[in-house]
Amino acid sequence: MIIHKLSEKMIGEWRMKRLISKILAGIGITIVAIPVLLIALFVVIEVVGYVANHAATDKQTKDLTAYIEKFIEDATIVDSHSFTGNTSGTGNHVECESMVTFNSDMAEDEVDRIFDAKYEYRELEKTDGSYIITVYGDAPFPDNLEGH
Repeated sequence: MIIHKLSEKMIGEWRMKRLISKILAGIGITIVAIPVLLIALFVVIEVVGYVANHAATDKQTKDLTAYIEKFIEDATIVDSHSFTGNTSGTGNHVECESMVTFNSDMAEDEVDRIFDAKYEYRELEKTDGSYIITVYGDAPFPDNLEGH
């Protein structure tokens, strides 16, 4: 009987040690997993931000081209270019830049008035008979790594 009680006590202690080992292993895995999951989440957010920012820039460029074709009747699009990133070099932010080159016989002040109606941040220049309009817009993820 005494041996039986001793063996039951030893089995109970062994089970308790095994349970404590499992709990400590779970805590250890959690401690290691949390930073890994946070890093993975950061990477996913940055990739989503990259894709969303470039999609926004492409849409902005297409909208600008469509706006030119709609409101400047004799416009002929020569070239379009877009850039997503830090356009000013002043710090940590992302902007969407769209640049469209087009030909038109319309007067420069009239063309400027057309763009003034829709675009707050823009630059218009006329070079060799062609207009170059550059429009700057906000990125959906302005703090993306692409702005650094």
